[in-house]
Amino acid sequence: MIALRNLSRERTDEIAAVFAEAFCSEDGALSRAMDEKTALLYFRETVRVYSRYGLLYALNEKEEGYCVWHHKDHGLPWYMDLYILYRYMRVLPARTMQKMIIDRQGWDDYTVVHMKDADYVDVSLVAIKKEYRGRGLLRALLAAPFAEADACGIPCILDTDSPLKAAKYEHIGMHAERHAVLASGLRMYTMIYYPSA
Repeated sequence: MIALRNLSRERTDEIAAVFAEAFCSEDGALSRAMDEKTALLYFRETVRVYSRYGLLYALNEKEEGYCVWHHKDHGLPWYMDLYILYRYMRVLPARTMQKMIIDRQGWDDYTVVHMKDADYVDVSLVAIKKEYRGRGLLRALLAAPFAEADACGIPCILDTDSPLKAAKYEHIGMHAERHAVLASGLRMYTMIYYPSA
């Protein structure tokens, strides 16, 4: 994996477009709340912040896919969570923000559920470029976080928002730790990979 840091505006937009297309191409929280143009604004802010902190990775030099991952306590500083929320409120329509919040009501994010855990590998975002999907790259993209989980003897955890996505994660060795159908009709899953013995 290649760490992507302090990207130019153009590179940020290129990578944000990959995330926007990937998230809007399948049913889920973001595709229900925004179109691809709005998702581009959302991911522009997200990619900018994660790259600044060295948490954004490309699968390889061809950049077939991207992943944001880190240890539980080595992600964004708390004040950056507030900053990114502020940036979302500045660039996204109020209706979009409202829909995102309402659709996920009743779901506790894995970071809340696992707050008392000593450590885990946190996978925040995963996207594979459209032209490379269906080639088994999800396994390759998560190989580094899984290897880190194995090396440290800790789980690797992420949330996902559709049965199709959950099935893809199960196919590469993760298990659904939690599942709920929310009042909005959105299906949420916490997926977990346990280190090999």
